Amino acid sequence: MYLGCIGFYTQEVYVKFKYAALGIWLGLFFMLVLAPWQVAQAAEGTFPTSGAADESTAPLCRFGVNGDVAGFDIAPFRVSWYVDYGAHSDAVRPNGIQYMPIIRLRQQGESYRYSLNSSHIPLSNQTELIQTIQSLPGAEWFIGNEPDRRDYQDDVEPRIYAQAYHELYTLIKTTDPTAKVIVGAIVQPTPLRLQYLDMVLDAYHRRYHQPLPADGWSFHNFILNEKACEGPNDYDCWGAGIPPGINASEGLRVRPEDNDDMDLFIAQVRRFRQWLKDRGYQGARVYLSEYGVLMPNIFEPPADFPPSRVNAFMNATFDYLRTATDPVLGDPNDGYRLVQRFSWYSVQDQTFNGYLFEPDPANPGSYRRSPMGDNFVNYTANIAAEHDLTVSQIVVNPPAPLASEGNVDFTVRARVANSGNLLAKQSFKVRFYNGDPQAGGVQIGAEQTVSLSGCGDYQDVEILWPNVAPGNYTIYVVVDPAQAVVETNENNNIRSRAIFFADHRIFLPIVGRNIYVR
Repeated sequence: MYLGCIGFYTQEVYVKFKYAALGIWLGLFFMLVLAPWQVAQAAEGTFPTSGAADESTAPLCRFGVNGDVAGFDIAPFRVSWYVDYGAHSDAVRPNGIQYMPIIRLRQQGESYRYSLNSSHIPLSNQTELIQTIQSLPGAEWFIGNEPDRRDYQDDVEPRIYAQAYHELYTLIKTTDPTAKVIVGAIVQPTPLRLQYLDMVLDAYHRRYHQPLPADGWSFHNFILNEKACEGPNDYDCWGAGIPPGINASEGLRVRPEDNDDMDLFIAQVRRFRQWLKDRGYQGARVYLSEYGVLMPNIFEPPADFPPSRVNAFMNATFDYLRTATDPVLGDPNDGYRLVQRFSWYSVQDQTFNGYLFEPDPANPGSYRRSPMGDNFVNYTANIAAEHDLTVSQIVVNPPAPLASEGNVDFTVRARVANSGNLLAKQSFKVRFYNGDPQAGGVQIGAEQTVSLSGCGDYQDVEILWPNVAPGNYTIYVVVDPAQAVVETNENNNIRSRAIFFADHRIFLPIVGRNIYVR
């Protein structure tokens, strides 16, 4: 995002200034339009396997970074993923981390164009995009970057974003059925920007007569002013602006010193999760795909942001994002955490604060870790490896057959998950039982092996239970039955579900269709 005019209070004077689009550094630091990162990418289909010998330094699935990682020693940070604001077929993957591609958008009248880089250079046809999708099997794709930011990010009206999302979702899934598609990130989950997403959902349903499908949702969590600029001398309209397609004069009003306000940060995370629940996406997978401290350390208190203040905010957000849960709003595959993965801005962008690497004066052209980078490394170095395997749901088909119809073949499907904290996949066994296995239950079918990363990675496992006579049963699903994996919680490895045969069947007429609840 780009902020054309800004105003700050210091202890003694109200400082006002304006900057040109290609000019002054003090203006550029407000650009949330991230620099065109030209980073190479690699295939996403494989992950290392977890091993006890290297778990203390292994990549942590929750932590990510924004920006070019090529040429930087990021292994000590223990990050597991990054975005470079484009989609490149030859991206680097140091230490086996994930590359998350973004398809960039721009509106053109009543349609749109897309590109594979942050410079928004449009593609002439679909061939290059299809080839890129094919080169990144199993990748997790973000559709757009801040489409709710006028002029300087993707800047797409809600109805056009709905069209772009549908067409690109369909293309990605058709080209690579193993790929995941994530709704592109808004700047910050304020009421004004959630209104933008409401308009996207409404437009999608009106056009395609179904809810918007998504493998996950993403958001950025900055704390920025929302005000429409009333002219070139309106110095109070710094910040995120007003989303395209919305006629409003202002939304969230904050001061520069609020950029690290933890109360606002937490409130926005919870507001986004509540919005998802209210719109039918309860428990969805959530990526906080960009956040940090943007304000530079050039102003008087309380608007100063020295490394010590940035580090305090970094630590507080890490503590919160790693542990915040809610049994109603959170992801059931990830211990009901509110956020599955989060990404710190940035690797080395000196335009803003929070950069993890800075130029090394002793070696021109080289970089060294910044005080914020040292803090990041020290924080993750103290995180112990965790595994937590669970069964999040059991589905039985048919759900309630008629007893009068005699014996039935049941398909039992269980969703097993790992809410641990490592990127590396952990292998474990899964068994199905008729009855409590600790009280004489009988195993159904063969034992199966599953391998999952942490952060709510999941897989659906199913068995056929044939020729079941009418009666009442309880199915149990057990993960890691031999306790071969050391877990943070060994008490959530069993889940059960009752199965019963019905005596009567009732048919209810359809009284409406195309019902959309918002």
